[in-house]
Amino acid sequence: MRKLVAFVTIVLGLFSSEKVVNAQDVKDVEIQLKVKDYPNAPVVLGYYYNKQMLVRDTIWTDANCRATYSRDTLLDEGVYMLYIPDHNMMDVMITGNQHFSIECDTLKNMLQRAKTSGNEPLKTFISYQKYLQEMQGKYQTLSNDFKQAKQQGDTARQSSIRRTYNALDKEVKDKNKAIIEANKDNFLSVFLTSLREVEFPKFNIPSSVANADSLKQVYGYYWYRKNWDMHYNFADKRLLFTPFFIQKVDDYLDKSVPHVADSVAEECIRIIEKARPDSVAFRYWVSHLYNKVNDSKIMGMDGALVRIADRYYLSGEAKWTTKKFIDDLREQVDGIRYTLVGLKAKDIKVPSITGEWFRLHEVDAPYTILVFWEPSCGHCKKEIPELKEKVWEPYKKYGIKIFAVYCQVEREEWESFVEEHQLEEWINVYDPYGRSGFRQYYNIKSTPQIFVLDKDKTIIAKRIGVDQLPDFFDHYLNLNK
Repeated sequence: MRKLVAFVTIVLGLFSSEKVVNAQDVKDVEIQLKVKDYPNAPVVLGYYYNKQMLVRDTIWTDANCRATYSRDTLLDEGVYMLYIPDHNMMDVMITGNQHFSIECDTLKNMLQRAKTSGNEPLKTFISYQKYLQEMQGKYQTLSNDFKQAKQQGDTARQSSIRRTYNALDKEVKDKNKAIIEANKDNFLSVFLTSLREVEFPKFNIPSSVANADSLKQVYGYYWYRKNWDMHYNFADKRLLFTPFFIQKVDDYLDKSVPHVADSVAEECIRIIEKARPDSVAFRYWVSHLYNKVNDSKIMGMDGALVRIADRYYLSGEAKWTTKKFIDDLREQVDGIRYTLVGLKAKDIKVPSITGEWFRLHEVDAPYTILVFWEPSCGHCKKEIPELKEKVWEPYKKYGIKIFAVYCQVEREEWESFVEEHQLEEWINVYDPYGRSGFRQYYNIKSTPQIFVLDKDKTIIAKRIGVDQLPDFFDHYLNLNK
């Protein structure tokens, strides 16, 4: 019950810069608006894009409460809004025919009193919003009655409410399907189809199977992963100009896809390839999903960034970008290419503070902390001693070793810092002649930088803070069991 109420609420929430030219001219767009008791006042024409409400233009009513918006080129089809500052707003649908009128005889409830002419899909769109508002009121009444019956322990009343609710549910779904069928030649059908939730099939799991309910959830999850976008057309750029579509895709990636670079990259590529038939939609999804993984705070997600960058930007497909952007991106990607979580760390052979040579891959330890640092670095002065106190001392008994690479060449400050903070038990090394390639392999542009390697020297964590390491090792060493 709560699910459908939420659906109707969301839909209602969804429905809710060009210069104005002479309305007497023949234009591709001519929208007439009349709002009773609202003379000589502004009306904002807004639109939805990229999870934002943006302003297309502001028009003004005249002394007769009429306003006209016109322009020489068609607006992008999608869901727009008419906003009366400090009063009300309503969503309207812009389709192929952009010559129409809207009249409201009140400022208080524009949607319920709105009358339209000249555009049948818009008329249906507004009528459907009114219908959903009525249904929402009925759902809310049923929800309140059900709570009361449940508190009173009246099971018969609860069953009756469920039957009424299911009947309303069917009515709403049937009306939705009827509108979709009747509007297949315009955007209203595409929009309402994309609002539909996927309906799960019945999974025939024998009751004799152990943990049948858990197995059903697993089946449902994988079915959803495969079919979550069955009602979406990523190649329809009009869906970009709606208030929900992009957010629903982001929610799926954030909540239903494992936060693993390969899984996220595969889903992003799947979406982009579905958008490929339309150049505008293709460009949008390439840019949006690249920015999404690039902005991610999840460790290891740069692996998804590399895959998207290689496939669409560095391959030359993203022809809308500038040379500088591509050059900067190539430098960024090349800088992280060797240090993706799951890859084997690049081996380096370097001398130690005592003159003995060490190779990273020859360090025999279940876990190796690889840290690049400098004594003169303000952050290093704080974090390197904390690395000893919070990580080395409590965890060295588990065989963990620290391979500490001093990134400069002056030995005196290095030796003094090691001695002062008693770091002699670490493998303290440096590269005075720059022959190991550590700066390139590990993209060292600032310090400190910390990587955690397993026994095979596979990178299992990167650029992780000292404060995060105790929890990390507690997990990997199963110390919380």
